[in-house]
Amino acid sequence: MSGSGFLKVFSGFLIAFALVTGLGFFASQVLIAQFTTPPPKPVFPNDNPKPQPSPKTAASLPATQPASPDPSPSPSPSVSPSPQTSGYKARIVLDNGLNVREQPNAESSRIAGVDYDQQVTVLEESPDKEWQKIRIEPDGSVGWIKSGYTERVN
Repeated sequence: MSGSGFLKVFSGFLIAFALVTGLGFFASQVLIAQFTTPPPKPVFPNDNPKPQPSPKTAASLPATQPASPDPSPSPSPSVSPSPQTSGYKARIVLDNGLNVREQPNAESSRIAGVDYDQQVTVLEESPDKEWQKIRIEPDGSVGWIKSGYTERVN
């Protein structure tokens, strides 16, 4: 076999190897992407759908209120902690800690966080018993956490 024949055979094997390797890599990427995407959330007949705000509702609200002179300006409410006698002392039992929200729902904005084993004062529960209003001990911040992650302390 001559030198050019050997070069042709060698380059043919090299091209074939590159094609097989490239196709194998592409196929593995497709399979990995297929198996790592989470499945869609299941919907059950007894689920309560959350109402989505319609664009019409937001558009029908006036953008700004007309300025009207207020003869006696009232002082803005200041945030002051409630007396320590209301509610009961508790500690957070969730290992990851919890988000503290402005209102008792998951869509409300996060105002703080509490860590595992942190002391808080539980002030009240929501009517559906799914949220607890708490006061964070060091700074006196007040917000809502999901129920079931506190333990009463003496």
